[in-house]
Amino acid sequence: MSLKNILEVKDLRTSFFTHVGEIKAIRGVSFSLKKGEAIGIVGESGSGKSVTSMSVMKLLQFPGKIVNGEILFRGENLVNTPEKKMQSIRGNEIAMIFQDPMTSLNPVYTIGDQIMESIIKHQKVDKKVAKEKAIEMLKLVGIPSPEERIDQYPHEFSGGMRQRAMIAIALSCEPELLIADEPTTALDVTIQAQILELMKKLKDEINTSIILITHDLGVVADVCSRIIVMYGGLVMEEGTTEEIFYNPKHPYTMGLLKSIPRMDLGENQRLIPIEGTPPDLLNPPKGCPFAARCPYTMKVCETEQPPYFTTETGQRSMCWLLHKDAPKIEVDTGVKRRG
Repeated sequence: MSLKNILEVKDLRTSFFTHVGEIKAIRGVSFSLKKGEAIGIVGESGSGKSVTSMSVMKLLQFPGKIVNGEILFRGENLVNTPEKKMQSIRGNEIAMIFQDPMTSLNPVYTIGDQIMESIIKHQKVDKKVAKEKAIEMLKLVGIPSPEERIDQYPHEFSGGMRQRAMIAIALSCEPELLIADEPTTALDVTIQAQILELMKKLKDEINTSIILITHDLGVVADVCSRIIVMYGGLVMEEGTTEEIFYNPKHPYTMGLLKSIPRMDLGENQRLIPIEGTPPDLLNPPKGCPFAARCPYTMKVCETEQPPYFTTETGQRSMCWLLHKDAPKIEVDTGVKRRG
């Protein structure tokens, strides 16, 4: 596997220009993704995860706009790419799975027609070849009797089957990059596990690069090698899955981990929620966006946005507690190592 980056996002800033003012949804996000790698982007609702993915796909609707930064896909800056060329990239080289398959699938077309549409458009093949490829894709995502299922409509599929069909559509042109935005939302736990297992299989067998977006840290644990933690339109912390779970540096990451339901909690023990609410991105705070909710806030946290402090292993965190003169805190997230 090549270690070359397939995607580089540099200082991305995306805003929504509303009648009440500019909402700074993304305020300087940078990260990279290697070929065949899976990374997770996690955080609360409103942290900027989905806006980041929509910016990469250039699917922002008015009044949203990329105001600064670069999105380099195989070295080409997508920010400057004309819409006509983006249409050939979307679905063909970069594909996206949206979180609600019932609203993403067209109810008046068969599942087969919707998979074939993408294949015919991007790969310039006839209907017969497209149908064969569509059946192959349904088989790949684990849908039984694909030869019959291909002629059925979305309402004839269960929630898990519809999500698999969405993945089949996304993978039909064998994209190099797959963005999955909350792909397991509203699915029961057994179906969630099957979808996540399928994504691992795609990464391992087809060498697909994956960005998995979720608010659930448990979902990314088995699929992703790296995790990006977002809050207030910024990357709060980035590290390997091992580092984020067992050695987090940012209090927000620690708070997220403490709020995960665990089997080892006694019946009288309660989860520890993160008190307070996310920042108003119409008027973003001058300092750390998490300062108002952080149990370790210092005066500098409220007045100056911290820089990124990076460890020897490359784990980076935007927190003044990592400054050499800051007081040391004990990290106890309650997350136990397996085995």
